Amino acid sequence: MCGRYWLLLGAFLASSLGTWIYRLALPLLVYDLTGSALGTGLVYVTEYLPYLLLGMFGGVIADRFDRRRVLVLGDLASGAVTVVLAVLVTAGVSRLWPIYVVAFLLACVDPLYQPAFRSIVPSLVEVARLPQANARLHIGEHAVNMAGPVIGGALVVNFGYQVAVYADAGTFLLSALLISLIRTAPAAAAAVRGRSVVADMREGLRFLTGGDRVVLTTALSAAACNFGVWLLLAGLVYYLSSYHGFTPGEIGVVYAFQGVGAVLGAVLGGRLVSRCRPGPLICWAIVAGGLSMLAMIPARGPVLIGLAWMGQFAAAGTSIVASMTVRQLLVPDHLLGRVLGTARMIAFFSIPIASLVTGVFESAVRNAYALMAFAGVSWLAIAAGVALSPMRRVSLARLRAARSAPREASRRPDPR
Repeated sequence: MCGRYWLLLGAFLASSLGTWIYRLALPLLVYDLTGSALGTGLVYVTEYLPYLLLGMFGGVIADRFDRRRVLVLGDLASGAVTVVLAVLVTAGVSRLWPIYVVAFLLACVDPLYQPAFRSIVPSLVEVARLPQANARLHIGEHAVNMAGPVIGGALVVNFGYQVAVYADAGTFLLSALLISLIRTAPAAAAAVRGRSVVADMREGLRFLTGGDRVVLTTALSAAACNFGVWLLLAGLVYYLSSYHGFTPGEIGVVYAFQGVGAVLGAVLGGRLVSRCRPGPLICWAIVAGGLSMLAMIPARGPVLIGLAWMGQFAAAGTSIVASMTVRQLLVPDHLLGRVLGTARMIAFFSIPIASLVTGVFESAVRNAYALMAFAGVSWLAIAAGVALSPMRRVSLARLRAARSAPREASRRPDPR
């Protein structure tokens, strides 16, 4: 891996640390203010709704402009909005709407940021190292989870919510600094300039829906999986606090197990995707994730619940690394931002819906175990669908060869 990739990874780790502290602190803050499952569920609705509104536009930005500059500006914007949230918390705001508004603005940055981030990775590493590069990013993100939630819980208990949010703002600024040090070749985005944004969106959508259906399959299966897991994840803080009476520190332990699972999944995904066909690998990973969610039903105590949650995130991590590698190898570079942005929008479409369903169902019925059973069974059904989908014919070796061919051709001298 080259130095540019390590700078990107360092920036990613910095912002991920603060983000996961924030993701623990904010639901806890809303729960303290309301004591409501619906209130905490709405936090996740505001966080993921922007993906539906801006996901395709973020892909256009990634393909039109220098991706490094997009990342720097995104980090600076996130840092500024997070400072505003920290000021609100420090001022002791007791109303929820300002918190939801600022959380929504912060969430609007990510769908504009992520297509550029995922699209820049293939330009920084060799094709053969792409699975490892994706795995290390996933490992880095969730290795931070092992420390971030525990640190976040300790900060909330000892210093209050505002310290956690201020720490998040600082990590965004550090990330912007590291990314600004990356030197990249001039972007190939100029090919799409001069055209309308709508035309650019249509071109990416045509590739996703009218070309090879493998990328669309990964997006649709991810959307279905996200719906199932977010029935649990959106209400996890409420479940652990209300059903079991866990302290913030114990909740942090559960989230730390989540981080361990994601690291294990990324390690497995990075290694297995180079040795196994991606379709069966993704299929069996989804099966393992469904069984892990079913194991949440009898689990009691932070350790056993954490172990079940660890299994779910290990399975999800394996699937994510395999799916992302297939997308990056299958999509041409000049379409990469738009296709990844649209695929991410589709995958995240179900998250705000699931978060809202969880809040309403829990408030009306108060039966988290029914949600766990539904989520686990739904993942088993999704695995069966993936086994019958176009994913079963994908060969990573062929995708690598096709991706490497244009690069090799560009290195040959012009015969004229």
